[in-house]
Parts: sequence; structure tokens; C-alpha cells
Amino acid sequence: MYRRMVLAAVTLLVCAGCGDDADKAPDYGTLPPPPAPLIPAQPPEFWSKVPQNPQQRDEVAQATRQVDVCAVLPREAMGHLGDIKSVTVGLDSCRAILGSATPGQSTTLTWHATLLTGLTPGGRGVTKQLGDVTVRLVPDRDAGEPRACGATAHFPAGATFYLGLSTPGRNPCTVADELIPGMIERWRQSPPQGTSPDTVPTVLLGADPCTVRGKLAGAVPSDEKRLTQCLFSYRGEKITVGYEYRVPEYLAANSTEDHIDGRTVHRSVSVYDRSIPIYTAAVGPELPAESTAFGRRIPIVEVVAATDDVAKDVMAKVLTLFPQR
Repeated sequence: MYRRMVLAAVTLLVCAGCGDDADKAPDYGTLPPPPAPLIPAQPPEFWSKVPQNPQQRDEVAQATRQVDVCAVLPREAMGHLGDIKSVTVGLDSCRAILGSATPGQSTTLTWHATLLTGLTPGGRGVTKQLGDVTVRLVPDRDAGEPRACGATAHFPAGATFYLGLSTPGRNPCTVADELIPGMIERWRQSPPQGTSPDTVPTVLLGADPCTVRGKLAGAVPSDEKRLTQCLFSYRGEKITVGYEYRVPEYLAANSTEDHIDGRTVHRSVSVYDRSIPIYTAAVGPELPAESTAFGRRIPIVEVVAATDDVAKDVMAKVLTLFPQR
């Protein structure tokens, strides 16, 4: 898991583009406001408690979803690294480009939230403790000045954030070492979704993809906890419900249009097994193009099951969580 996180972040750093000069957040116009928090903001000590049962692990997952990731590393905390060219977002991530507008010469920081049971030491990098938070710094090369660095901060509760960065002219692991303590302190304050002016308000912010289980009689939860996906069993099938921001054109690509309770959905199949149906639906307006990395995105929900009948049953219940405006 940790290795995949590092590789994903390095990929983002390598392919990072640059945005136009932006000294303030984009104007989000008529987008909906962030949804009300599902649970109260947690006190700082919440993140230091190891969950003892599935209910407590669920509470950690939901509290993590409600943290505004962009607010964990606000513009003022990274401005000393250069002029901010752009700050863009994902559902549980944030990305900043600073300094030069020339690809390969700009400073790029990408950070996101996740859930982990722990960090595995060993191999390249160094692990240390900042209070009760375990921090691991991993450079992208074994010897010499690193070109990129990944830093992971893991709280005893299981909430974790990852920071990947490339800082031409400065050792990125040194920069990460400077930024991580402040990020930890801001995380402990549990800044709610919408705290950062760069966070785009959508119906998916802080939303729990497992909420739909309460509408499905006999649904059996999985032990695996994820932020933007829910895995469970229902009617004898393994179900995955996912929330994300997706390129609008991809919504209908390689799919057929269908309708569930008057709502448009798109049916496609798994690239690994064409017998597995995937149902996808948009649940909100398109985000401003300048607000997301690499262009336009739209909030979507997705259901994967073993059969069409069960997938459509689950999707029908998911869509009731996001009424049409």
C-alpha cells in the first residue's frame, strides 16, 4: 500500500503541468455549498486514540473525510517556496504549483488523505516520531540529491496524510521535513470541509460512501476501510461503491446509457472481467476547469457488482442520497 502511494505521487510530480498565475481562489459561482458535517469536529486528542472496534474505525474514517485537506497546508504555509501559480483539488487531495511556470522547473506539492493501519519501516527512507505521529520520508533515489520526496504522517487513530513534492534547487526531503510538523498540527484541529478557499464545494465533500448500506437490508460490511470507496456484501455479491471526480467525457466513454428512477446512468464493464457490470452517474455540476488538476472534472458515484440486477438495485439507493436539484 505504502509503495503504491509513493509511486502514484511520483507519477503526479513527473507529469505535473502548470497553471496560470492565481493569487486567490477561483470563483465557484453557483456550485452548491459544502454539505453539513455528518459528525462534530473531533478534538485534537481524537487522532491519538487507537480504535478498538469497527464502530470506532468507522468514526475515524468519517472524521478523516471531513478534514479539509487543502487547509492542512494552506497557501500561507508554503508561500516561502515561491510565488503560487495554482492550487487545484481532488476529492481528498490538493496540489500546488509554485515558482517557475516552466515544466520541470516549478515546485510541485501534492498531498492527500488516506487510512492506514500503520507504516512499514525498512528499505529506502527514514522513519521517525513526531510525538505520537509516525512520519516516514522516502527520497526517489538511493544516493545523491533527490529529485522528489514522499512524506507520510500516520496518526495512531489510523488517519494518514501523504505529501509528495519536487523542489528544484532545494532538497525536497528537507522541505518536507520543514512542512510536516505544521501539517500535523493543522490536521489535529480538524478543519472542516470548506475551510480552505481553494476547496471546491460539491455534494461529495465529506460524504460517506458506506451510507447506502443503511438502505440495503442484509448488507454486510467489510473490515477494509477506505475514504472514497465502500466494500460490502449484498444479496450474495461483493459490492463496491465509489465517489470521485472524473473527466466528463469519460463518464459516457465505452458505455451504454440507461435510466434508474428517471436518473441517467452509464453502464460499462470491468476491463479485467467483461462479465462484471459497472454503473456510473453524475451527481453534481461540473467543477471549474481551473480548480482541478489537469482540467475539467464532474462529481460521480459508481457501483460495481457481479450482476446487473444487484448493481442497479444498489445504484438506485445511492442516487437517493443525492437528490436532483
